[in-house]
Amino acid sequence: MIKIDKPTLIVNKNIARRNIKLMAKKASDNGLVLTPHFKTHQSKEIGRWFREETIETITVSSVSMAEYFAEDSWKHITIAFPVNILEIHKIANLATIVDLTLLVTDKEQIKVLLQEVDVYVNILIEIDTGSKRSGLNPANGKLISEMIDSLSSTQHHFKGFYSHFGHTYNAASRVEVESIYRESLNIMKDLKHTHAYAKPTISIGDTPSCSIINDFAEVKSIHAGNFVFYDLTQAQIGSCKEEDIAIALACPVVSKNAERNEIIIYGGGVHLSKESLLDNETKTSIFGKIVTFSEHGWSRSIPGCYVRSISQEHGVVKLTAEAFHKIKIGDVIGVLPVHSCMTADVMCGYVDLSGDSVDHLKAHWAV
Repeated sequence: MIKIDKPTLIVNKNIARRNIKLMAKKASDNGLVLTPHFKTHQSKEIGRWFREETIETITVSSVSMAEYFAEDSWKHITIAFPVNILEIHKIANLATIVDLTLLVTDKEQIKVLLQEVDVYVNILIEIDTGSKRSGLNPANGKLISEMIDSLSSTQHHFKGFYSHFGHTYNAASRVEVESIYRESLNIMKDLKHTHAYAKPTISIGDTPSCSIINDFAEVKSIHAGNFVFYDLTQAQIGSCKEEDIAIALACPVVSKNAERNEIIIYGGGVHLSKESLLDNETKTSIFGKIVTFSEHGWSRSIPGCYVRSISQEHGVVKLTAEAFHKIKIGDVIGVLPVHSCMTADVMCGYVDLSGDSVDHLKAHWAV
């Protein structure tokens, strides 16, 4: 095991590459364009692992992230976040560098794009199929038609409809994911057929659906991102198995409490994030599960051992009596994250099992 003296996010390249390969194969087998969401890893090096699977199109969640990956020669980028008109001049510049696809949810965004962005961009209208985040209500057919019509005979191209079926993340099982997917996709199909004159495509983007579903009829592209690492939430939903989780937070053990069979780790909310999960095994809310490291990676999670609570720097870990007696102050244990996207974001970088650093966008900002 590499030397660790503070919270360090460890990435298992072999697992991550396997996850990428499997999703790329699923896309290929189903005639889909895999446009993976890079907001999960935010890393140029990890992005290159996708290139090994002949991926050419990517998704990001901000203009800054698009600029970062454009520096690494990605030429086809979707910004899967409603157009921020305050960044319109950055967007206009980016459109001169890459083949850019943008999401709109309002006529005002289209108006500004037509006025300020001369270079051709692709436009996707975002649809809310039930996650109650951003996106248009699919029942608002008049507004959707007006937005499509406003793009006709302009310098920009209406590409189709995009939706993130985010409510799959709250599913309790694969069966529930399948139900949400079918209902959401039917909404998207209805829109496609209603507006067939504009030849719209359907783009979708959640990891549970893309991992579990095998019928992608009428879908053009998938934009999932979490699958590169997966996490405890995805494992509990049924998107993956625990052994598919490709990152673990290495945390020093700093204190022990024998009365409670608990330890304190150097690893809190600023390292894991504060996302929790109602765990099926322990029937309690947890902030991560505990693993032990080896030269080749880490173990399966230790039954009955989990992060019970976190504050800024502290992590309080509940252990079985057996595990408590084995773990000593000064040891380093691993925590499998509840939500890998958030853990990767707050940690701003990785170390692989050989001890080599792997870049992250936010570390780049700090330079």
